[in-house]
Amino acid sequence: MKAIQYYLHFTDWLNARFAWIVAFTIVPMLCIMVWEIVMRYFFNAPSLWAYEISLFLYGGYIVLGGAYTHMTGGHVNVDIFWGQLSPRGRAMLDIVTSGFTFLFLGVLFWVSLEITINSWRLGETTMTHWKPIYYPLRTTLPVGCLLFLMQVLAKLIRDVMIVVKGEDIFPVRVQVP
Repeated sequence: MKAIQYYLHFTDWLNARFAWIVAFTIVPMLCIMVWEIVMRYFFNAPSLWAYEISLFLYGGYIVLGGAYTHMTGGHVNVDIFWGQLSPRGRAMLDIVTSGFTFLFLGVLFWVSLEITINSWRLGETTMTHWKPIYYPLRTTLPVGCLLFLMQVLAKLIRDVMIVVKGEDIFPVRVQVP
């Protein structure tokens, strides 16, 4: 039981910290977009790099924030069905559907890991004129999938405990600083 409690706490803590760090990518993304707007519309001098860099930052933001969103229950549910169930019924439904989540994230992790390793090996760049390196962005997908898989496992453990004990004995207690 201590090992389970440690895993749950560590996973929640890790994903909360990642979310806190990743949240700050909004600031440079905003600055880049403002820069591009000013340069394009006031000085008629658009940049080659601003749009692509903002896409890189936003891509990492979305991928690395998914596990935290799952931890806080922020993903979309079909509440017509799920919301009518008791906590135990919701946990049972979540247990059944977690298999699909594991399958999807497992395949996505495996495929993205192969692509990322190949990207690092080749020193992949984009096909635009200024050719920024692409492998750091590619790295966010397997990292994000791994964090998400860890959080799905934590949710599965919590759901099993709700079904068995009738209550959530390991609630999420981590807050983002």
